[in-house]
Amino acid sequence: MTETKFDFSSDVKEINAYLTNLRNHAPYDDEVNNLIYIILCKGGKRIRPLICLLSYEMISSKPREEHHFTAACSIEILHNASLLIDDLFDKDIYRRKEKSFYLKYSTFAALSVSYAMSSLALSLATQTQIMQIVEELVNTIKKLSSSLFLEQKLRIEGRVITKKEALQLIDMKTSCLFEAASVIGVILGAASKKDQENMKKFGKMFGRAFQLRDDLLSFTSTTEEQGKSGVETDLSNKIQTYIVLEAMENVNEEDKVILHDYYVNKGKYHVTQIKEIITNSPALRIVQKKMEKCILEAIAILQEFPSSTPRDKLIEITNLLQD
Repeated sequence: MTETKFDFSSDVKEINAYLTNLRNHAPYDDEVNNLIYIILCKGGKRIRPLICLLSYEMISSKPREEHHFTAACSIEILHNASLLIDDLFDKDIYRRKEKSFYLKYSTFAALSVSYAMSSLALSLATQTQIMQIVEELVNTIKKLSSSLFLEQKLRIEGRVITKKEALQLIDMKTSCLFEAASVIGVILGAASKKDQENMKKFGKMFGRAFQLRDDLLSFTSTTEEQGKSGVETDLSNKIQTYIVLEAMENVNEEDKVILHDYYVNKGKYHVTQIKEIITNSPALRIVQKKMEKCILEAIAILQEFPSSTPRDKLIEITNLLQD
């Protein structure tokens, strides 16, 4: 386990306090406000708003103010809105150790609240009065929306997708929110164009490492440990994750035939058999190394900035992805 130098509990407490207080300011009726409140108070590591706030502090060397939390939490709200759609799209059963929202409240409620939360995120972004921040959030929503179309297209084409396509999907579904968090943070600090571009690259590498780690944990952790539906959902949906693609390249010929038949021809095999083939292949080790490479690239970008406590905190958060 990576040794930690910093305690982030006070940061998370501040973010949670802001999100909790939103209940008194959200522009919806009580029923929708209550559902948004329930979603935002169900937990979450708050990594995205934390990255945003630390990026601001790293570039500006100034303390946080109210509008910085407004910008940072707009990203967290959008992230949670996207989870409602992801769980519905993938038919996931659990999220944060409870039944997924759409199962608990209905598909209609999940769609309605996702729309409401997306508009709330944009409303908060406009309160910063920085048009570039609004544009970053709009572009993030575009990527999240486009990722659903791309994922559906790749699922029904009846072929083995490329690793480049798998990475593209990760960038559109996961990295885009980390890119937004990183670049919005430095925009708040009036960063140069070069610094903005570097932090966007950081967000992309962080997001890739984050998703690859999540995929690895789905094979090595239980649903209870993760607090959400894991590999069983991906397997039953026959989703070609990056791990699956590495397995399809690096197993023996007999297992290659089985994996190809399962993922391309939709052959009928028990998910336990598919999981065992992938777990026993070199795929997990290969993806672990790729994740570590993304982490090193992300840290190298941060190390180009002057030494500071916020920078070192960002480096530590990035290193924690190796746990």
